[in-house]
Amino acid sequence: MNRSSLRTRLLAVVVLALVPVLGLSAWHAYESGQAGAERRSTAVTAAAELAVARQREVIEGTKGLLIALAGAPVVQRAIAAQPTPADIDECNAYLKVPFANFPGVYSAAFVTDPSGVGKCATVPAAIGASFADRAFFKPAQQAKQFFLASYVASRLTTSTVIPAVMPILVDGEFRGFLAIGIALDPFANLQSPPTGDSLGGGEKATLNFVDRSGRLIGGTMGAARTLPIPARIVNAIETRSTQFTDYGSDGEIYDYRLIQLAPDAVFEVVAIPAARRMAVLIADWSGFALLVLALMAALVAMWFGADRWCLKPLRYIRHFANAVARGETTWPELIQHGSPEIRALADDILLIAQTIAKREGELRASIEQRDHMLREIHHRVKNNLQMISSLLSLQAGKIRSPRIRRHFTDAQNRVLALSILHRHLYERSSWALVDFQQFISDLVRQLTSDRQDILPTVRFHIRAPVMAVGPDTAIPVGLIVTEAVTNAMRHAFQDVASPEIRIIASQNDGHVELLIEDNGVGWSGTQLGPDEGDGFGFTLIRGLAMQLGGEVELAGGESQGARVVVRFPLPDEVPDDAPLTNPTAPPVGRPTAEGVK
Repeated sequence: MNRSSLRTRLLAVVVLALVPVLGLSAWHAYESGQAGAERRSTAVTAAAELAVARQREVIEGTKGLLIALAGAPVVQRAIAAQPTPADIDECNAYLKVPFANFPGVYSAAFVTDPSGVGKCATVPAAIGASFADRAFFKPAQQAKQFFLASYVASRLTTSTVIPAVMPILVDGEFRGFLAIGIALDPFANLQSPPTGDSLGGGEKATLNFVDRSGRLIGGTMGAARTLPIPARIVNAIETRSTQFTDYGSDGEIYDYRLIQLAPDAVFEVVAIPAARRMAVLIADWSGFALLVLALMAALVAMWFGADRWCLKPLRYIRHFANAVARGETTWPELIQHGSPEIRALADDILLIAQTIAKREGELRASIEQRDHMLREIHHRVKNNLQMISSLLSLQAGKIRSPRIRRHFTDAQNRVLALSILHRHLYERSSWALVDFQQFISDLVRQLTSDRQDILPTVRFHIRAPVMAVGPDTAIPVGLIVTEAVTNAMRHAFQDVASPEIRIIASQNDGHVELLIEDNGVGWSGTQLGPDEGDGFGFTLIRGLAMQLGGEVELAGGESQGARVVVRFPLPDEVPDDAPLTNPTAPPVGRPTAEGVK
């Protein structure tokens, strides 16, 4: 068991369960931040509009004043084709009235004819002077309504003014214009920078007057250093961007509001420091951050708690399970700090371990008893078969007919093969499998042990790489080997100098091929061969091959002699990965006075 897998899974489940809560909290924080930013933006815009409200009042008042003055009969008479000196004096006196009511706001006022020559004015210098070269003259000819021109240095006074111009129309025809100069410095001083709660915080804004080219024409004290470069202001004017963020001349970041006081004339730039953005961001996301921190603290507590109350007791239980697997039944270490559930689980496991140990003891005793019985059974069967073989041998000694004696010997060899099989079964630890090569080798030794005097030089080559086979395979194979070897020993080696018999078993593609080959005289009329297809030996071999599910082939050897080839499927009791004997094992040996070695 992975020591951290349980904790990891618990934490993953908790995190997955809290993902919707975190997502909802993050969405709420985002929406609150967006709403707060919108509220702050609205508050800043409203505060900026409020800051320039007095300038707007002056502009609107000037517009109303010019409309009233331009429509007065005295002004109409002054721009007539042939005005009298009395008309001019009356017009001059009429224009001076606003200056008495609004001291310091206006610098001068004058009326011109269609060619731009002054007819009447508040200052004598304007009468008779031509204003056709001023920048506002041509717009005045084309305009049909009030407008403010770009600020200029006044020719009539020493101050800088913002010309307010009202075209005078008679039956839709331009007859001149009425202009009044708004003093720039007093006009700029009318603004009050917004601060405090009006901006949604503690920021202090600065106000600046700029013209269409972005040049500063007035503002609050020290406000010029808060302006961006003129090109940025011009770009905002051309793209009609009422708000933007940029660096000021002092290198700080500001939020700017661009307010147009009059068409294409004067613009107010409100600069609000943006240094508190991080504080606002923290304020907007503080609730979500606290929730995340609380979640992390809970996960850390769960991590160590799971180790303290779950994993540590489970490790004790795992150690005990390992001890049980090794055959031990003692509890290695008691769980003192586990939860009641863990302690109950430990008690149950201990009870299971004790029950398993008891049942294992009973099974072991039963298996030992069974093994003893099976060993005894195989041993008794082997003894009985040997007794039958001995009886057959005694009976064969009383028979004078060689043919009948040979039949008795064949039966004795078959019984001997079964006896050797049972001996291998009770001598091995496994009752279901026998060593294939060792079984064939012992069988050959027994078959040749009583024939040393007849064929003292027969050499056997046995190679059987299949490690173990069951009795269902070993019995047919042993009988086939018995028949083939007995036949070769009896008929194949007359006048053969170096008789040899090869017994080879090999595996290939799930099949076993058993080859029994000698270098004798080959098939003859007295031997087991194709000419005696109906003989008992051939019938027995063919029947045993069919019992194995395979087929048999009888042919001559590679150079001479006879060959028996049996092919059958690999038995189910032999696994594909069963250990094999050495395929290059040396030959079994030569017959000697003691038998085949």
